Amino acid sequence: MSNATDLFGKDISALKNKKLFLFDMDGTIYSDDNLYHGAKELFDMLNSDQYFFITNNSSKSVKEYVVKLKNLGIDSTVNNFFTSAQASIMYIHDNYPQNKVFCVGTKALIEELAENDVQLCEENPDVVLVGFDTELTYEKLSKACNYIMGGAEFLATNIDLVCPTSFGFVPDCGSICQTIENSTKKKPYYIGKPNRIMVDEIVKKSNFTYSDVVVVGDRLYTDIATGVNASVTTVCVLTGEATIDEISNSEIKPTFTLENVGELYKLLAEIKV
Repeated sequence: MSNATDLFGKDISALKNKKLFLFDMDGTIYSDDNLYHGAKELFDMLNSDQYFFITNNSSKSVKEYVVKLKNLGIDSTVNNFFTSAQASIMYIHDNYPQNKVFCVGTKALIEELAENDVQLCEENPDVVLVGFDTELTYEKLSKACNYIMGGAEFLATNIDLVCPTSFGFVPDCGSICQTIENSTKKKPYYIGKPNRIMVDEIVKKSNFTYSDVVVVGDRLYTDIATGVNASVTTVCVLTGEATIDEISNSEIKPTFTLENVGELYKLLAEIKV
């Protein structure tokens, strides 16, 4: 096992001591409805208390993600998730508990906010929250700009500029926010990755420590940066946005780099033998 290395020739045997794996989803374990090779085997091997999904994609609710993964052959529960939507709900309750919120987001995100007692409104909000809105309209953008220019706080679920699909990439929350920022000259506070809040909350409610944690993702400025910010081990896979050249030239460096989660499965399977 000591001879096992990543794509940069680094010895990955340190992974044998890791007990809690935090996975990005889009571009890491699947693209659209296509599960990457080895992902099912990986989650079949891990115990349910050994992994969380820490996706920045706020377009679906946790319940929808559980169904999506089940349809792809991965059994999970709502307890295996901590999404940017959940982080946003927690942040709003902690910092704006009595404030009214206008949300630029999908129906699923709005329902999740309402179910968790966020005070939503369509007019005169104290806070504008922008998510990855696959149901975006010009009316929503116009309202958001109007309210932010009027003094509403500008929050966003995640900084991702694009979301990977089977045909390439589509604009994500960060790109939507850039459009609003260009109009209002106001910058949002991004709640999801690379903010370390997801790692901190998961460690807080688990039986593990930071030294037990590995963050696995495909994007340097969100997934890997989250792990760096939380001072935990990181694994970057090349099935989404990051490339070998980008990793080589970036100031944000993963601890290890692998082709895909299938390679991670093979490595962990060898460790467990």
